[in-house]
Amino acid sequence: MKALRSLALIGASLALSNAFAAQDKPSSTSTKKPAAEVKTAVPPPLTLALASPEQILAATMAFIGDYNCEFKQTLMVTRHQVIGYVDVLFNKNHYTMKPVRSATGALRLEQVGGPMLLVQIPAKSMLMDTEKGKRVVDACVHEEQAKEVAVENSLDMNLPGQVNTAAIAPAAASKR
Repeated sequence: MKALRSLALIGASLALSNAFAAQDKPSSTSTKKPAAEVKTAVPPPLTLALASPEQILAATMAFIGDYNCEFKQTLMVTRHQVIGYVDVLFNKNHYTMKPVRSATGALRLEQVGGPMLLVQIPAKSMLMDTEKGKRVVDACVHEEQAKEVAVENSLDMNLPGQVNTAAIAPAAASKR
């Protein structure tokens, strides 16, 4: 009798443990999937090198503030807490950039330890991913760049990279 009673208790405890385990598992007939946990990787703090005088000069040349870009996108450039560096914010992404003056007159803001590059020329700025070799966003204009374009347009000057063909076209048409 004691053996029968022991077997019954063991059987009952196994049945209960299986019932509790079944409650914890999602049923195969259910179409709902549990929400995946969003894990946000916190980037390690950057160790920035002390900026050279050339880098500090380049940082003073960067247009600080909001930019209006193509397709109604925006980006923002702010001064970094470390002198000689700037921060670029675009689409909830934050990039710490090192300003570098180029021989062509463009200002390059190069991401520290990453592939992003913001190029500033007098008429516009563009954010590029150098690993993928693609522009992320183009035609970004800071208010100072917009003023430069307005002045050049009012003086009937060509923007860098722009050729005025208006005077050439009538001459070519008259030779026909």
